[in-house]
Amino acid sequence: MNRAVAPAVIVGVVVLIFLSTLLYKINETEQVIITQFGRPVSGPITSPGLHMKVPFIQTVRRFDKRVLEWDGSTEQIPTLDKRFILLDTTARWRIASPLRFLQAVGGGERAAQSRLDDIIESATRDVV
Repeated sequence: MNRAVAPAVIVGVVVLIFLSTLLYKINETEQVIITQFGRPVSGPITSPGLHMKVPFIQTVRRFDKRVLEWDGSTEQIPTLDKRFILLDTTARWRIASPLRFLQAVGGGERAAQSRLDDIIESATRDVV
């Protein structure tokens, strides 16, 4: 009996591993781009639910659909009349097109946050 159970358990584990890499779930707050060897295969998938992909070859890149926040650090900057003021900047942004976001930024939200640091802080310095 033990000799018959062991192969069945091994086959069952292999099937579970295969199914876990075949299926993926999308939440309501996510949008997904499927990449194959680093290149996007299809357009964005935004419908929530259970979806399929090619196991071990395709990877799932998840992006948030919600409005994201960027909070800059409080800085002391000089004005034109040589006075120093404290400037605290915040911004709200979202990923409207995950495919363009993936191609432009390359990374995830952390890479976008660091790019926003440079862009928004320099723009606020120009305005002040």
